[in-house]
Amino acid sequence: MLAAFLRLGRLKFLAGGLAGGALGTFAAAADGRGIRWADYALAQATISAFHLMTQYANDYFDRHADVHARPTPYSGGSGVLVAGALPPGAALGTALACAAAGALGATALATVAGRPLAAALAVAIALLAWAYSAPPLRLLARGLGECDTALVVAILVPLCAFAAQRGAPTALAVAVTLPGACAMLAMMLAVEYPDLRADARAGKRNLVVRLGAEGAKPLGLGFAAAAYVATGAALLAGAPPAFAFLQCVTLPVAAGYARALRERPPDDPAADEALAARGVAFFFLVVTAGALAFAAGPETFARVPPSPTASTTAGLGSR
Repeated sequence: MLAAFLRLGRLKFLAGGLAGGALGTFAAAADGRGIRWADYALAQATISAFHLMTQYANDYFDRHADVHARPTPYSGGSGVLVAGALPPGAALGTALACAAAGALGATALATVAGRPLAAALAVAIALLAWAYSAPPLRLLARGLGECDTALVVAILVPLCAFAAQRGAPTALAVAVTLPGACAMLAMMLAVEYPDLRADARAGKRNLVVRLGAEGAKPLGLGFAAAAYVATGAALLAGAPPAFAFLQCVTLPVAAGYARALRERPPDDPAADEALAARGVAFFFLVVTAGALAFAAGPETFARVPPSPTASTTAGLGSR
């Protein structure tokens, strides 16, 4: 039962939120004031709680569509509820428990850490993530889930982590999230291909269902190319040269994704699964490359200076 419960959560997808949290945190530390590790841990725990909420909720609300799907490591749900290994209520109950944990984290960000904007961004993550699969909005079935996911995972997650360190995000903080957002959109199309027939049969109208297998290809290729255009925009906003260099390192992965998408044969589940895997790798590596670019800077791990209050208190105590 424990193994089924862990499969239900699809924990490997938490890596995207961890990479996004690192990107926002390291970008915030690039000003030389260092990282406030307690605030980082609190923000990341809050983000991960809402991420887990999304995983469990998605399996619960999408279980009727997953009946028709062939699960892969990256699509079709976990297969746990469809197989009857756990009752549906276990998924919903866990999703609500994770939502409660995330709400506690957001409250702590606002009160204990004194970062109300980070808390507000965390709440926005929760609401948009819940709307992805839950009625009445159920964005994943309306052709809006792709943008919703890119906004939440690729943009709001790094900005929440940034705000937990420095308060209001800067133009640079926003700009460095854009390559990941474009890569996430490319990834979302890729992971929809294995479920194309199942989603259509279940009445879901995501972008690949709406556009068709061939019609969605130019969009996926465009999103992949846009990740590198967005890299240029990040440089103009003040990203370090290492940001562009490390994004260029991901080009072979992008080329592999583009080739798999362009040459996708019809009715080949193995090819669709490989395409989905390439899309996931592309997104993860683009965000990780951005985080590493800031982590490589000498200012990122500078010692955090004591607050003025702490300095005053220490001075009074020494007299």
